Amino acid sequence: MKRFFSTSFFLTSFVLTSSCSTRPPPDFAPDPGLVARIREIQMSTAPQACPGQTFAAHYHAILDDGTRLRFDSEYDEDRPPKLHVSFLERTSPDADALRDGGWRAESDPVRSVSTGFRLTATLRANPALRASASLEPRYGCLDRSFDFEGGFGVDGSAGGDGPDVTVRLAILRSPFYQRLLVAAIEVGLAPTRYVLADAGTVPPREWLTVESSGGRGGTGREGRKGQAGVDGASGCPGGDGGPGGAGGPGAPGGPGGRGGRITIIAPAEEPFIAGLVEGHTPGGEGGEGGRGGAGGPGGAGGAGTVEGDRRCANGRDGPGGSPGPKGQRGLDGIDGPRPRVITVPMREVLGAHLPRELAELLGR
Repeated sequence: MKRFFSTSFFLTSFVLTSSCSTRPPPDFAPDPGLVARIREIQMSTAPQACPGQTFAAHYHAILDDGTRLRFDSEYDEDRPPKLHVSFLERTSPDADALRDGGWRAESDPVRSVSTGFRLTATLRANPALRASASLEPRYGCLDRSFDFEGGFGVDGSAGGDGPDVTVRLAILRSPFYQRLLVAAIEVGLAPTRYVLADAGTVPPREWLTVESSGGRGGTGREGRKGQAGVDGASGCPGGDGGPGGAGGPGAPGGPGGRGGRITIIAPAEEPFIAGLVEGHTPGGEGGEGGRGGAGGPGGAGGAGTVEGDRRCANGRDGPGGSPGPKGQRGLDGIDGPRPRVITVPMREVLGAHLPRELAELLGR
């Protein structure tokens, strides 16, 4: 049997301590009489949302007498709400519905470039009652700093060179922006990353920072351990043990990798936008020198022999060897070349394999 708004419960200590909850029970449902009076569902949100971020939404039912009832996101078993967001089926091709009634926008900015974030809320008890909303995309929350690095060296080997990075810049027109700035960052076989912005609000320079640095050199191998000292001979007294050998020096660290190469492709129609990218190609740090080897243990003192009724003293243990010195730090890698700028026609700047959403904007 479904549970309506008036609930009964046993007044046990467990119920008293757990009666307040933000999550309703599975059988919680609206009163059919109230559902019959609902004439409209309304949803209100902010006008804009940024990809990957969460945003709130509020829902109301308009009754036949004009009364406006809110769908609560909290649940209290002592005072169950008349309407709860769990009564709504919330769907979107551009966002994920959250339990508290809010939403999480699709993180890929390209997905919403033409459609924005489309939301729908349907009353489960009466699917004919439906509310919808559409939010414009904004891009101020997107990351605009990208760091790429060559592989680290191993056992004193050199670090890898910084990867080749290509940044493509274009100005397109979308349903929401007259001048939409699109930056595509390509690194090897990794998926292309896209950063978008309203071209009218970006600073004149250094809007996007890209770094391709050499990898760190590998740490040098540890030096060999010193040889153990010779044990003392038995006698009266016992012979002293020999000193342990010194540890070997640590191997030098590997050199850092060379800084990578950055290519900026800008449209020939607006070549100045290449200045929006600040590129850095530092060499990688040299690896740490290896630890010096541990000194060898001193030899054990010889055992004292017994002569007549007298036992002779044992020999003294030999001193341990000194540890070896740490290896030299590897040389830092050399910086890569300055970023190179290439200009091509606007229709070619984003390459041939761009997402369908951007291809449609380019076709406009």
